[in-house]
Amino acid sequence: MRIGFAILHYNVVAETEKCVASILERIDSDDYEIVVVDNCSPNKSGAQVKRLFEGKEHVSVILNEENLGFARGNNVGFRFLKYEKKCDFIVVMNNDTYLIQDDFFKVIQEEYAHSHFAVLGPEIHCPGGINPNPVKNKLMTVAELERKRIRWRRRRLKNILHLGFLDTWYSFIADRLGPGPNHHRPANDKRQENVELHGCCFVFSPEFINRYDGLNSGTFMYQEEDILYAEMLRDNMLMVYNPALKIYHMEKASTNSVCSGSRKKKIFIYTNYLASSEVLLGVLKDIEKKSKS
Repeated sequence: MRIGFAILHYNVVAETEKCVASILERIDSDDYEIVVVDNCSPNKSGAQVKRLFEGKEHVSVILNEENLGFARGNNVGFRFLKYEKKCDFIVVMNNDTYLIQDDFFKVIQEEYAHSHFAVLGPEIHCPGGINPNPVKNKLMTVAELERKRIRWRRRRLKNILHLGFLDTWYSFIADRLGPGPNHHRPANDKRQENVELHGCCFVFSPEFINRYDGLNSGTFMYQEEDILYAEMLRDNMLMVYNPALKIYHMEKASTNSVCSGSRKKKIFIYTNYLASSEVLLGVLKDIEKKSKS
């Protein structure tokens, strides 16, 4: 069976090069494909990436003509691997993630033979030592999301009016990222089913690939994890966290720079959270309607 890797590139060539190198060095299969999708990097590094991998076996590079955001940018690579390369499994991974084991595909195939999962998530090794997978095991309700949307609108307006400095660092992080009240992230030392998976690495199986063309394309950025989790629960598709599968994620301290810096960046974040939450809200309402019928 063929495995494909979709890597979304944006600006930082060294990270993308290291990500691709880790796959070339570690993947335990001869039947694999890698596609790097440049999401219209403003520093024009897409052309550099294309030159870097030109003529490299198993590696393709696609240059987007505009920044399509996270989901639609990744979907360019997903569809290329699905339709052009005929991959049976597709791994969508950040360009700052790296393979760190020599039996990556073997673990995926064993899990699929066992569970026929739709989406699989790995144990994530980070510089800080904290594995963020799985994200949670409880779906947000419509009421919880509606309350968050009210706060996001309020905080967006405060920043538009130059009053965003009144938000503390903690309130900014908790309000954006908290999945809802009474949330406790599940333990991550054991395999788990029907949990939300971290977006730095999704492994999609034939169960998913045959039914979908990638992530929900209704967003530009943010809440892709929540939306995917809700869609899989709605459609009775299995999500699995398996710590036998491992990657390294060189995560950034980007949130700190946002909090200490740009008012425009905060407005951008809240605007896109509100837009993405419209998509999530629709899926949550479908689930609640389905549960009542």
